[in-house]
Amino acid sequence: MVESSHRKHHQGNLYHVRIRLAVPGEEIVVSRDPSEHGQNEDMYLVINDAFKETVRRLEDYVRLRRRQVKQHVGPPRGRVVRIFPEEGYGFLEDDEGREIYFHRNSVVDGAFGELQTGSEVRFAEEPGEKGPQASSVSLAGR
Repeated sequence: MVESSHRKHHQGNLYHVRIRLAVPGEEIVVSRDPSEHGQNEDMYLVINDAFKETVRRLEDYVRLRRRQVKQHVGPPRGRVVRIFPEEGYGFLEDDEGREIYFHRNSVVDGAFGELQTGSEVRFAEEPGEKGPQASSVSLAGR
């Protein structure tokens, strides 16, 4: 629907555009109203903007239906299972049950002394000489 106000303006008519698109399970509605989107004096520009917004919303709908929405996953979490304070290293266990080595220098903010068996941590994993190792280890509560 394209609607023009019938009031006389100094610079021309203002246009209101509304697009309703029925898709399975919902309805996509895009509206361009002069009071919400500035002075809509150019009818072709208003229609073009409304259709661009409709395409964006339809693409979002398709991504949701295909379950292609990005999941924002934080850093992996784990628990300290063994720690050797005198030697300056320890092992943590990730959610999959794998043991991952970490060194005193990989603990953020010098908090190695605060770690103990059972401490929950966040970390980044990288390949090491003898298998996976954790870097940027930090207490999960921080």
